[in-house]
Amino acid sequence: MKISDLDLSEMIDAIGLAVAPLIFKGIENDTPAHILRERARVNAEVMGRFAAVLYCGDKVGIEVVDLIAHFTAYMQVEHQHSMKRVLGPEGDMSRLR
Repeated sequence: MKISDLDLSEMIDAIGLAVAPLIFKGIENDTPAHILRERARVNAEVMGRFAAVLYCGDKVGIEVVDLIAHFTAYMQVEHQHSMKRVLGPEGDMSRLR
């Protein structure tokens, strides 16, 4: 079996589930929104790097540098959308109170 034989999407999901508890460790109900956003940014950076390396397949070359920038930017946008659904004025956390 080679890396290219694996399902990239499934692998990224599994890595995300393993990494998120470490990045978001210590987050409580009263944690300020800016801290949550900061942690989400770091999570996007970490996940973008994982995705870039995995996307290279069986051999990681210099193209990984551009891929890291691409995947990190993509993850940042996705995490921002998630944060807006939770933390914005109409977000889930705002409606709880």
